Amino acid sequence: MSAVAAHAFCGFYVSGSNQKMFNDATNVVLMRSGTRTVLSMQNDYRGPLEDFAMVIPVPVVLKPTDVKVVPKEVFDRLDSLGSPRLVEYWEQDPCPVPWDSETIVVQGSAPMIDPTSTSQGITIDKNYIKNIPVPGRTFESSARPAVPPKLASFTVTPTTVTAGTPTHVTWTFGYANTPYPEPTCTVDKGVGEVYLGGYVKDATIDATTTFTLTCANSAGKATKQVTIKAVKIEAKFDVAEYQIMILSATEAAGLEEWLNINHFKIPEGAEPLLRPYIEAGSKFFVAKVDPKKVRMVDGHVALSPLRFHYDSEEFALPIRLGMANSSGQQDLIVNILSPDKRYEVANYKNVTIPTNFDVKATVKDRFPEFYAALFDKTIEKNPGAVVTEYAWTATPTAVQQGIYGVTCDPCPSVIPIDGDMMQLGADIMGSNAGQMQTGGYVLTRLHARYGKNDMKDDLRFREASQITGGREVWNKGWLEYGANASTTGNYFQARYAVRHWWSGPIRCHNPTRGVWGGPPSGSPNNVIAAQKTAFAPRGKLALATVIKRDLWEIGFKKATAQPAPKKPAPNKAMWFFGGALLGLLLLGLGRRLRT
Repeated sequence: MSAVAAHAFCGFYVSGSNQKMFNDATNVVLMRSGTRTVLSMQNDYRGPLEDFAMVIPVPVVLKPTDVKVVPKEVFDRLDSLGSPRLVEYWEQDPCPVPWDSETIVVQGSAPMIDPTSTSQGITIDKNYIKNIPVPGRTFESSARPAVPPKLASFTVTPTTVTAGTPTHVTWTFGYANTPYPEPTCTVDKGVGEVYLGGYVKDATIDATTTFTLTCANSAGKATKQVTIKAVKIEAKFDVAEYQIMILSATEAAGLEEWLNINHFKIPEGAEPLLRPYIEAGSKFFVAKVDPKKVRMVDGHVALSPLRFHYDSEEFALPIRLGMANSSGQQDLIVNILSPDKRYEVANYKNVTIPTNFDVKATVKDRFPEFYAALFDKTIEKNPGAVVTEYAWTATPTAVQQGIYGVTCDPCPSVIPIDGDMMQLGADIMGSNAGQMQTGGYVLTRLHARYGKNDMKDDLRFREASQITGGREVWNKGWLEYGANASTTGNYFQARYAVRHWWSGPIRCHNPTRGVWGGPPSGSPNNVIAAQKTAFAPRGKLALATVIKRDLWEIGFKKATAQPAPKKPAPNKAMWFFGGALLGLLLLGLGRRLRT
């Protein structure tokens, strides 16, 4: 039985209903140049629409000009470019017709290139409820001894408010004894006198504030404190079907309560996940969805992909908050676009996926399932690792007039167009983005798979050295193996091949074998991409039976061919009995001949 799968999400979902919400698929694209990061995300989900929203940690307060939506097709094209690919090759005629040219271009084998506010004050509404006589109040008597107050409780409702917004606050307290004479009770910071039974005053609180209640009579006094947490709405604006709010808070419990008060149901276990982001001074990007503006495609909600940007010295992706919506194992795929750099994670182990080996033809119909099995074996060998699946230097579309750059080799049927880079952030990258706007960039694709408690930190990225691997490059009869250092650019990919050996007649004395190209019909070579592998069946494909070499990279062996079963050896007793019977027959026949 396969495990429940869900793509990871770098925030969590909240909903106005009591139904649980899970994230099924997230495609994250990061564009990085200097200190500027552009984060784009496409989310698929299952769950109710009412009051649906996303909560994502961000390092700064975003402005309306920092947020936009991106066409879904942009994500589809980029995902296709970086996905693991299966190619099919046919051995060319070992006795080709002689060419006039000295150069033969083999199809499918292109030439290789290697704030926290400080205000503590509050404003009290002048129309607060006046002093109301409390039933049971008695008059002082000189014959009765004075008893100092002892406070048992002091509470407020609500305990979290929206900063700078007038709020009905109920102040409630109780005694642990019966003080005499009746104490006078006041709350500091401008609240004033309060009374038993619950007392309401409208207050405007600018920041998280601790209030002190003092109750005193002629015999003494007692004090207790309570804190009202404030969540500040730093910005508020609309983008497409999203209503955006940027929140700041000083306590995780306060933010959790604020979201609940404002009719968002927080996933269980969210408070400890919020805490490290609040302690680090993060803000929270809340994108609430208007159900009336949401498109439905094939019965599924089709949210517009969101894009926002910010400047930060740290290059990281928040993933811990997304674990609140986890329904099991999560797949996280991160595409990083840079003018000239490959990236890897700085705080987890990095490995490259085993690549460049042949597989059986049956893999064509089960390629996503095959790749999921290969990926799982790689993680099994390298627990907690983040896997590099693609790192490729795409050169600008027109390097020189009439000479076009290399985008991929081999290329899937759908690849990004130049305008996609503008949609994903090249329009705001300044001078460094000139070549990206015309298709010159390095795409790094990183893939992680983990359970709810596996990732103790966010993904933090660093620049990485150039690598090559996974290409149709032969050396001494062997395909290039693994990931190798490069000085001319990044050209690494997860690539697997089905090969068809020449089956026609060989009409020459010195045939040239092992020249691979497209199909004999001359039609284009088909490239199959393994997309959405998180949803591929798991545990049903025997990886060892479909690979044609041992995977030395992860210590995994292909299945050995089983010898044909031998016929059982004759039983000696049977042979003896049969021989005796034959002897008896022959003896009888001899006797009959003599008579």
